[in-house]
Amino acid sequence: MSTKDQLLYSDLHGTAMRYAAERRNLAESIAELREMADGRDHVLAEAAGITAGTWYAWPSTHVRHELVAAGMLIMAAGHDGKPMDYDELERWTRTGYERGMRFRKGER
Repeated sequence: MSTKDQLLYSDLHGTAMRYAAERRNLAESIAELREMADGRDHVLAEAAGITAGTWYAWPSTHVRHELVAAGMLIMAAGHDGKPMDYDELERWTRTGYERGMRFRKGER
């Protein structure tokens, strides 16, 4: 992933988590995330998948905003009538889950 994509990933993840915690209007939040991504759905898929997968690996330790944030990122993806690449979302969800399980076990 390029540095530009890494920065976008961080912005999208942080913004989605903040919006979820603030319980902002979903439609407005999704529209803003979509605008931030500017058609780079692969970054939305990564952010959504890792967020959801990490939560699933250890749900008892999370605040509960992760799944709302992941849902907003998923809804922000897709443009011109084309939905998100759900295969890519699944791949990133597995990556997030595996990372979360390693962290849970104290591994790096």
